[in-house]
Amino acid sequence: MVQVIVPQKLSQQVIDDLIQKKTDWIRKKLIIQQSVPTYKPKEFVSGGFFSYLGRNYRLKVLTGDRQQAKLKHGYLEVTVKPNQKSDQSLIRKLLQNWYITHATEKLEQKTETYAQEIGVRPSRIKVKEFKSRWGSCSSSGEIIYNWKIIMSPGPIVDYVVVHELCHLVHQDHSKQYWHKVRSIIPDYHSKRDWLKVNSSLLEW
Repeated sequence: MVQVIVPQKLSQQVIDDLIQKKTDWIRKKLIIQQSVPTYKPKEFVSGGFFSYLGRNYRLKVLTGDRQQAKLKHGYLEVTVKPNQKSDQSLIRKLLQNWYITHATEKLEQKTETYAQEIGVRPSRIKVKEFKSRWGSCSSSGEIIYNWKIIMSPGPIVDYVVVHELCHLVHQDHSKQYWHKVRSIIPDYHSKRDWLKVNSSLLEW
């Protein structure tokens, strides 16, 4: 369903003309909305799939003396003590710590690479968890990334990095800003649409 909210003084003809002009845009937004997959809460047990840089890895919960998480032989392995194998909150925490560590490493590398290309230098780079965005850039030049973006394919991560770095040039979303983004990532629209459609897949 499409709901149109307009000022009361607008005539029906003006409203119809406006809708006609925006038909392609409305159709595109509806397609994106209908493509959004249903969110399914993750279960932190052996056999579950978790994405890293766009590739799915099966989780393997092992027991041992040392609590740890690592990517090994195509599996995301989480080791807990024998009496903790069913403790999903602990497994989640260990897995999240692994993601944050690797997200920090990858995002710092990508930020350095693209910062040189754009000709900017962030004052600080941090990785944390956001509820509703993938990154932020402060007026002081500090860039903060949502660690969950590291679950998406590499080109999507690149887009988020460039998106934030370009705010060091333009602190808004003006035409000049998007022109700068496009100069680095010409098909940024497709990356932005991917995030709109698949963001629920990056949630736990």
